[in-house]
Amino acid sequence: MGAMLRTHFLLLLGVIAAAPAYAQESPFQQDPVEHYAGRFLTGVLILGIGLVLYSMLRYRGRLAGPVSWVFLAVGVVVVPATTVLLGTLLVMEKAEQVDFCGSCHLTMKSYVDDLKDPNSHSLAAVHYQNKYIPTNQCYQCHTSYGMFGTVEAKLSGMIDVYKYYTRTFHIPIKMRSPYPNDDCLKCHAESAKWKPIHDEFKASLFSGETKCLDCHGNDHPAHTLAAAR
Repeated sequence: MGAMLRTHFLLLLGVIAAAPAYAQESPFQQDPVEHYAGRFLTGVLILGIGLVLYSMLRYRGRLAGPVSWVFLAVGVVVVPATTVLLGTLLVMEKAEQVDFCGSCHLTMKSYVDDLKDPNSHSLAAVHYQNKYIPTNQCYQCHTSYGMFGTVEAKLSGMIDVYKYYTRTFHIPIKMRSPYPNDDCLKCHAESAKWKPIHDEFKASLFSGETKCLDCHGNDHPAHTLAAAR
């Protein structure tokens, strides 16, 4: 029972600590599902702690009758299963936010600082400050389109987290492969502003023969040199 109580308590502290840290910057970009799911999860954890405490005081570790078995089942199975499932979904959502990326201070803070720097002219800063991408700018730019792009991004993120906490990363960090045109074109291709300028050579852009950054990277690098140091 003591171990279960500690588990519930640590999960509760994690939920409470994470809630303000990775909140969206604008009140107009708050997801009500995420908002209420976080509070529901907090309530479930408080309920779990209450059940464990009551069971410890009332039954003192003994299983006497069906009521004690119900408390045991709820505290050991129902509450942990609910918190793990819902908590995992919430963490996956929060892991897409810019502030979450910046929480890996040793590797990512300088890139996020560049993103938010009003004097920066990098592609990342231009997109972020003009709200060309409303939310989750890091994730949106570094995730390919569709379900498989999402899965690939999550797997890559887990590898990055492992390298970060085992200190097996190298500064400056580098992308595993060159930035693909697809991640630019998923938003820009065939837009009214894009077509007149790119229509003549869009076939080479679509095939990858010509890279978007071959032109745009000269005046507006993905990040400023200061951020890459």
